[in-house]
Amino acid sequence: MKIRPLINLLTLSGLIFFTSCTQPKKVKTPQNEKLIAQNLETPKEEVLVPISELTLGDEGFSTLASTLSATDLKQILSEKGTYTIFAPINQAFEDFSEETIDKLLLPENKEKLTNILNYHIIPNEINEADIIKAINDYGGSVKLKTLGGKRLIASRKSGTVYLIDENGNKGRLITTDIKASNGLMHTIDGVMMPKK
Repeated sequence: MKIRPLINLLTLSGLIFFTSCTQPKKVKTPQNEKLIAQNLETPKEEVLVPISELTLGDEGFSTLASTLSATDLKQILSEKGTYTIFAPINQAFEDFSEETIDKLLLPENKEKLTNILNYHIIPNEINEADIIKAINDYGGSVKLKTLGGKRLIASRKSGTVYLIDENGNKGRLITTDIKASNGLMHTIDGVMMPKK
C-alpha cells in the first residue's frame, strides 16, 4: 500500500523534470535593443513667430490685423525687438460701427489709427505675473507706459486683470503670455482709446 504513493510521487517528479528540460531556453536580448527609442527623431522646438504674424494667423484677430496693416506697426511688430501687445479680439471692436472702422482704415486717418494701436503696445516684455506683482506692489493699480507715450492703468478685481484707458474704458485680459519671437501678446476684450 505504501509503494503506490511512492510510485505516484516518482512519476510526478519525472514528469516535472522532463517538462523543465524540454522548455525552450530563454534567448538573451541584445543590449542595443534597449536603445531603439533613442534612434527616433527628436521633436523639433516650437518655432516662434513675430507678433504681427500671430495676429495674421488667427481669425479672432482679423480686425486688429487689418488695422495693423493700415499702419507702419505691422512692420514694426515684425522686426526684432521686445514688445508686449494687449491685442483686442474681434468682439472688442463691436462698439465701433463698420463705417467707423472703414474710416479709420483710410490713408488720411493713418496717424489717428497709429495712436490708437500704440496705446495697446508696451515697448518691453511684461508678462501677467509681472503685471500682478506691480499691481500688488503699488496698492491695487499700476500705470503702464505705452509705445505712444500714454499711460494705461492696470488693476485687478476678483482675480481678473483689467486695463483702463484715459477715458475710463475697461478691457479684461483673457488669454495671457502668448509667446512671440519679439515679445508677448495678451488678448483683451476692449479697445483702449487715448484722449483726443
